[in-house]
Amino acid sequence: MELFAYLAMVLYAAQIGSNKMVKLNWVNAMCPRQPENTKCGYYTLKFMKEIVEEGVEVLIDKNVGSRKVHYTDADIDEIREEWASFVANFIFR
Repeated sequence: MELFAYLAMVLYAAQIGSNKMVKLNWVNAMCPRQPENTKCGYYTLKFMKEIVEEGVEVLIDKNVGSRKVHYTDADIDEIREEWASFVANFIFR
């Protein structure tokens, strides 16, 4: 993962015409892990929502998901409902 991030930074610097590298402070976020391969989108949306609502500091405290091992079905249903409402409002406005 670090190699991928490094290559992404090199590509970004090349695209903007800069040869300066920025020192990044990487944070290994501890968050709930999906138990199966079918809910990755919902886990990603829930993770991003928590960061937006709680602020980036939640990553430093390693408290994303209130220290849950997995999101509950209710957590995933909440994201599904919010996403469906957002899409419906966007389509039918």
